[in-house]
Amino acid sequence: MHYLKFLAALTALCVTSTSATCFSSGASWVGKDLAREKLRDACNELDGTYDAGEVYSVCRDTPRQKYIFEVRNQNGNAVSLSYDACVANLKRQIDNCSRGGYETFGGVRF
Repeated sequence: MHYLKFLAALTALCVTSTSATCFSSGASWVGKDLAREKLRDACNELDGTYDAGEVYSVCRDTPRQKYIFEVRNQNGNAVSLSYDACVANLKRQIDNCSRGGYETFGGVRF
């Protein structure tokens, strides 16, 4: 059953529109490889089920930079987020935006 929920959530993410915004101010990534490593660690806490409107953020500090990863369910119903979907969606903000950013897929903001 959990697999079916994930498949339904993934399908919803694939067929719904997306919007992306890169931050225009703030610190640039000190090292994208380190940011990706911290992201993989953070997604161990960010995966799971989000009720309607629920927001969860995780902070990871390094000696040179602080990383804040956030997931927000903007849907009117619960959504399940897998570890792999968490990494894939948040990783785009590291790869495509020099200062990070946010993107919405299927009503879930990363």
